[in-house]
Amino acid sequence: MTLWHIAWNYLWNRKLTTFLTIVSVALGVGLITSVLLLSYEVERRFVQEGQAFDIAVGAKGSTQQLVLSTVYFIGIPAGIMPANYYDSLKKEPGVEAAFPITMGDSYRGYRIVGTVREMLEFDWRDRVTDQRRGTFDLADGAYFAKPLEAVLGNTAAVEAGLKVGDQFASTHGMFTFEGLEEEHEASPFTVVGILKPSGTPNDRAIFVDYRSIYEVHEQEYGTPSLFGSDVRPGAAPDAEAEAEAAPHDAQEGEHFDPRERLTAVLLVLNSPGERFEFRERISEHYPNAVAAIPIIEIQNLYNQLLGTARQVMLYIGFLVIVISSISILIGLYLSIIQRKRDLAIMRALGASSGEVFGAVLIEAFWVTLLGIVSGYAAGLALTWGVGAYLVQKIGFSVSVFKPSPDMISAYSAILIMGMIAGILPAWQAYRTDVARDLADL
Repeated sequence: MTLWHIAWNYLWNRKLTTFLTIVSVALGVGLITSVLLLSYEVERRFVQEGQAFDIAVGAKGSTQQLVLSTVYFIGIPAGIMPANYYDSLKKEPGVEAAFPITMGDSYRGYRIVGTVREMLEFDWRDRVTDQRRGTFDLADGAYFAKPLEAVLGNTAAVEAGLKVGDQFASTHGMFTFEGLEEEHEASPFTVVGILKPSGTPNDRAIFVDYRSIYEVHEQEYGTPSLFGSDVRPGAAPDAEAEAEAAPHDAQEGEHFDPRERLTAVLLVLNSPGERFEFRERISEHYPNAVAAIPIIEIQNLYNQLLGTARQVMLYIGFLVIVISSISILIGLYLSIIQRKRDLAIMRALGASSGEVFGAVLIEAFWVTLLGIVSGYAAGLALTWGVGAYLVQKIGFSVSVFKPSPDMISAYSAILIMGMIAGILPAWQAYRTDVARDLADL
C-alpha cells in the first residue's frame, strides 16, 4: 500500500472532521472563485461594449453618466442638446460613422432608444480582434424603415410577450411606477423586427427611428420636446439662444428645427488612435457639449468602484482560507496525537521517519485539493446565479467557464497554505518515539 493510499484511508477514518475541514476550505475558495470570475467577466464585458464606440458626445454634465446612459442604457442621461450637432459631427474629419441617440420613453421598463437604421446595419466588429460581433443580428423581421416602427432586443421581446406585427404604446419617462404610467396611446409602435440574443445591453432595449420620439410627443402634447418644453408648433423659437447653442460649423447654411433635441451622438472613428485628439476638438468647437471616450470612462469607473469592492471581497476570501488552514493544522495535529500508536507500528514495520512525515503532508494535500475542487464548483454555481441576475438587469451574459491567470495563482497559493498547515503535524509525526509509543500497547 502506497503512502497516498494510507493517507487517503486515514482521512476517511475520521469522515466528519475531514468533511468539515473540506467545507471550510471550499467556502473560501468559492468566494475567491466567484469574485475573480465576476470581476474579470464584468470588466471584460464593460470594456468590450465600451470599445464599440470611440466617442460619446452629449450635453454638459458627467461624462460617466453620459456613457452609462447611452452605451449601456444604465441611469438617466445628463441632458439634451440640439439635433443639428448630429449633422455637424458626422461631417467631422476622421468620423467613420455617427449615430444619434434619443431617449425619454420606455415600455414595461425597457428603454426605447431612438437612433437611425444605419446603426443597426453597421458592420460592428471587435476593435481588438476584428471579429464580427453581430450585436444587431435579426432573429425575425426587418429593421425599422420609418417612424413608429420598432426593433426589439431579444430579452425585451420575450419578457414583454411581443412578436413581429404586434403594436404597443410607449410610456413617458424611463422609470415608471405601477398605476402612474402615462402611455402614448395615440401613437403606438409596430414591432417590425426582433434581434438575436447578443449578451449585451441591446437585448433589453427597443430601437426606433429617433424622429419617432418627436412624433409621439408632438401628437400627444403638441410639442416634439422630450421633456415637455414650452416649444409648440407655430411658436417662434428664440433664434439668438439657438445660435449660441449650435456648433460653429453648423450655424450657417443648415436647416435646423430648434424644437428637436438629441440625448447624445455616438461616433466611430476611422482610427481609435484619434480618440483623444477628437475629444479635444469637440471641447473647442462644441462649447455646449461634452465628449467622452467610453472605454476610458468605464475603466475609471471600474477602478474607482468595482476594483475596491473586488479587493475587499478577495481579502475576505483569503481570510477564510487562513482560518481553514488553521483548521487543517488543528485537525491533523489532533489526529497525530490520537494515532501515535499507529505511527509507531508503521515505523516498527519498516517505514522511515521521512515516509511518516510525507504521509501526513499528503493528508494535508488531499484535504486542501478537495476543498479547492469543491470550492471551484461552488464558485461556478454562484457565478452562474449572479450572471443570470446581470442578464436580467443590464443584459450582460457572463461566461463562468473561463478561469483567469489570477485564479490559477490564487489556487496555487491556497494549496501551498494547506501544505504549510500540515508541516507542524507532520513534524510531530516525524518525531515519533517508537519505543515509548509501542511500550504503551
